[in-house]
Amino acid sequence: MAPSPIRVLHLFSNSKWTGPAEPAVNLCRALHERGLQVNFACAPRAGSGFNKVQTEARGYGLEPFTFLSLSKHRRPLLNWLDVRALRRHLEKTAYDLIHCHLDNDTGIALRAAAGLDLPVVRSSYEGTGFPLTGRHRGFVNHCRAVIEPSRAALQADREHFGADSGRFFVANTAIDVGRFDPGRALPDMRAKLGLDTGAFILGIVARIQAHRHYEDLFAAFSQFAAEVPEAMLVVIGRGTRQEQLAFNPVRELGLEGRVCFTGYLDKDEYVGMLAALDAGMFLTPGTDGTCRAVREIMAMGKPMITSERGMLPEIVAHERHGLVTDGSPERLLAAMRLLHDDPERRLAYGRAAGETARSLYSLDYYAESILAIYREILGGDQ
Repeated sequence: MAPSPIRVLHLFSNSKWTGPAEPAVNLCRALHERGLQVNFACAPRAGSGFNKVQTEARGYGLEPFTFLSLSKHRRPLLNWLDVRALRRHLEKTAYDLIHCHLDNDTGIALRAAAGLDLPVVRSSYEGTGFPLTGRHRGFVNHCRAVIEPSRAALQADREHFGADSGRFFVANTAIDVGRFDPGRALPDMRAKLGLDTGAFILGIVARIQAHRHYEDLFAAFSQFAAEVPEAMLVVIGRGTRQEQLAFNPVRELGLEGRVCFTGYLDKDEYVGMLAALDAGMFLTPGTDGTCRAVREIMAMGKPMITSERGMLPEIVAHERHGLVTDGSPERLLAAMRLLHDDPERRLAYGRAAGETARSLYSLDYYAESILAIYREILGGDQ
């Protein structure tokens, strides 16, 4: 007799399509396609904004549960109500486990599931481990499993929180390689943005924030642009301080016309922009410590120039997928020169990056990894 499908409730305490949202929804979709009984609960309201988490989940055939508030941050009254409501739901509905993705939903789940013999699993999206707080110590020590995005994160959390090593697992966060497929028809973003067909385009996908090291990027590119007339830099992202951190520095360096700010791009325009690049750049992780944008650029067959910050060296193998530097303007400039001057190297790195993304960073691979973790937690009889 075939085993019954695993029944899992995923919790996501946010409504914004940022950081872990896309990986969480994509995982639910992939597990559902593998026959698991997947329920997905997320925040029902988005303030004055658009609840893209709900919309995207519905687009994949997942009707979100909205009977919980699941606010992003701890709110004592709402959390207390959520614990009560979730407890009632768990007492009426049979699940094999609960899978949490963010801090507040983890705290709610652990309290609601107390005494029910129901494992709580936490996915981490912190590339180098959780913050060193008592709250995270509690999560690590009370969740049945912590699924880490990198070996560095696993080692750090195991050392910092002193938890049993058997509760830690590593799974590569995935992207939709069907969407990020360089072989499919995409908008010609070079033409749309008025970029010359012969331009050598470097591109970065990152919010414009003080800690993202844009000053180092602009310093390196300023020298590179002086040496390479066809060089262009495309910045895919935006930020509340973009005038101060990006627009003004570019003007002061005399780089108007050499740096293109696209703002936020979505859907096929975003993928088409990645396809238009000659090489991608990424200097430091943001709210998504797993650096999903790097995996997306790699899937498009593009070589990367990165720093050593966060888990970037675990994603981009130096001199295989691109060049990993110390992040200084001098080393970034040297990497730009090398990829520009050696097209064969650039293409070889891009091919290897694409192959790695399609194998290790695919949804299929990710879902199978998570399913194997579920089975180990549940005793292997599922």
